[in-house]
Amino acid sequence: MTEPKKSTKTAAQKKVAPKAAPQAEVKTEAAATEAPVAKTGETAVTGTAAKTTAAKTATEPKAEVHFQFDGKDLIAKDILDQALKAYKAGHKGVAVKTIELYIVASEGAAYYVVNGEAQDDFKIEL
Repeated sequence: MTEPKKSTKTAAQKKVAPKAAPQAEVKTEAAATEAPVAKTGETAVTGTAAKTTAAKTATEPKAEVHFQFDGKDLIAKDILDQALKAYKAGHKGVAVKTIELYIVASEGAAYYVVNGEAQDDFKIEL
């Protein structure tokens, strides 16, 4: 009777050994699964960096606003630059935070407002 007990233990030992092997394989698969996740994460970071770079390189297109009247062709940016130059000439040391430009074609003039301040002499003849 002693011999059957030994065979039972041997069978139990055999059953434990195969269970241990699949667990090791599962760990290997988990490690293999983790590696691609890390690569995917790296790819996502690279993709985000690429999108950020693309956003930086995708600047606004060059734009010009033209006013045509009485046979004249005026570019708004040029008139705005004239207004800034005229304001700075008369107001040295004052920082320009905002500027608004109003072009009145019927008067042939442009009026500007700087930092919310408007005066009669803030005028440019077109």
